[in-house]
Amino acid sequence: MSKQTTRVPQARKLHKKGRERHRARRGGLAEACYHGVPNPGPDCASSVQRPGGLALNAGQYQRARQLRGEAPAVNPDDPETLSNMAESCVGQGELEQAMGHYRRLVELCPLSAKAHTNLALTEERIGNLKAAADSYRRALALAPGSPEAYCQLAIVLRQLDDLPEALRLTENAVALDPARFQTYNSMGIVLTDMNNPVAASRAFQRAVELKPDSALTAVNLGYFFVRYGDIPAAADSYRCAVKLDPNLYVAHLRLGTALTQLGDRAGAKECYERARDLCPGSSEVITYLGLLHLSEGNLSQGWGEFEYRQSARRARGRFPQPQWKGEPLEGAHIFLHAEQGLGDALQCVRYVPLVAARGGKVVLGVQKRLHRLLAGTEGARQVISEGEPLPEFSWHCPLFSLPLAFATDLDTIPARIPYVHPNPTQAEAWRQRLQGNSLRIGLAWGGNPNYPHELWRSIPLEKLAPLTGLANATFYSLQMGPAAAQVKQLGSRVHLIDLQEEQKDFADTAAIIANLDLVISVDTSVAHLAGAMGKPVWILLNNSPDWRWLIDREDSPWYPTARLFRQSTFGNWQEVLTRVERELCGLVARTAAQGRDSGIKLVDSG
Repeated sequence: MSKQTTRVPQARKLHKKGRERHRARRGGLAEACYHGVPNPGPDCASSVQRPGGLALNAGQYQRARQLRGEAPAVNPDDPETLSNMAESCVGQGELEQAMGHYRRLVELCPLSAKAHTNLALTEERIGNLKAAADSYRRALALAPGSPEAYCQLAIVLRQLDDLPEALRLTENAVALDPARFQTYNSMGIVLTDMNNPVAASRAFQRAVELKPDSALTAVNLGYFFVRYGDIPAAADSYRCAVKLDPNLYVAHLRLGTALTQLGDRAGAKECYERARDLCPGSSEVITYLGLLHLSEGNLSQGWGEFEYRQSARRARGRFPQPQWKGEPLEGAHIFLHAEQGLGDALQCVRYVPLVAARGGKVVLGVQKRLHRLLAGTEGARQVISEGEPLPEFSWHCPLFSLPLAFATDLDTIPARIPYVHPNPTQAEAWRQRLQGNSLRIGLAWGGNPNYPHELWRSIPLEKLAPLTGLANATFYSLQMGPAAAQVKQLGSRVHLIDLQEEQKDFADTAAIIANLDLVISVDTSVAHLAGAMGKPVWILLNNSPDWRWLIDREDSPWYPTARLFRQSTFGNWQEVLTRVERELCGLVARTAAQGRDSGIKLVDSG
């Protein structure tokens, strides 16, 4: 009888003992058994990879990676091996590799709801939300009695803005298991997004009743408070979550964002670093650290971290062409595309001539409302609107990845102003309409209502109304979107010429701004447009504004004609408006004394 034959019973015996000790959570003894299996065959293949699973359970990802490397040599398609390999990749932040393993696992085990769920979770973390929704649907079809599957799909659909369907799924989950607190958490989040605070509050209250010590519920309650503008309450809720579960990375992350909004930058940085320690692969954590570094003026470090933003990750995944990072272009076609808001696109089109100077034949893709205005952008051979067919190109780059490609720092920000120009014929038509001796001032008080921080960056027009009564000044509304309705709501209480109907897109807005003396705006696309056109613009900022306005500055290296008016404490717009009114009164008085055409430098007033 051969040695190999005599070893088989011994291998099986050790393998069985190892599994028993594994189930009993006696990791050290289990690993000793697994390592003792001599020359495991296919029936004992998991003895090679189970030590990796033990290391994985202990959070020892590097050791798991080392041990798992031995398993594929035995059976590369062993489901347990693939699962452990995928989990260790997730633990190391290697999400693309993890997704490859989970996809193979789904191929091997197409009827496994867990396999589809794990693939969906990974797709979701990467930002492939539609693919994640499809995988969750497959898991739900295989396990229709799972309230967890309903809720997981609901949360993805919520991110895809299908809120009614997301709510229906959470209601199905409640019907399956009315005592599951996690379901009420999901329902509360969806109802919060549907602007139904009463029903959302009831859902969260039920979640607390079912499990008072849930850190997850505390995190979700924090989101509820954020959405309705109570940042101090949100911070308290996140602190509660951290206390309940110090290892819940998302609790530290959300506490960091709340502290940032409250102006506690040191506390926020500490939270972000703790979140990164707990979840090194989280692109969201790295992005927030990047935003913190950018706002501090540490651009060289911040740009690299900002590349982890989810929108850019999704944009990179849309194209098979490589993302341009500053390589010589030598006449190659390159597609530069907007991937965030209108103001972000206006801020970054300044880089288009620089890309052309590197030898690129630039195709610029922008939002529909910017297309007519930016059609003549210097350096762009073609400007297309979102949704139009794409021409052939060899490289692509999101607009907000261009600062990294050019290694931009505070001293090298391209600031050749103006770099956005209105149509001359339109501008002349507005010059004829806006003639007069008073100071012409444009006003914008609200931004995109879907922007997460809109509630505390916008100002109700009612608060700005007293400014519009100033003698020798004429105010024009540049406001678009839902906030524009406030003009009619206030009626005679505000002295404002409403130009909403005159603005089909930003080409119209630019032609108006070209004939104004000053623009006063909150942090929204109108402020970026005025700055890009080189017009004097006063920007009203909360106490913790977007990173691009930096810290404790009244000027902007991005827009030399901008002047910044900041809150000193969270939510205190009155101090900002008092200062603006004082400065504006002085400006109007000087303009009246010196004459309408005296060439006063508005940006330097005061």
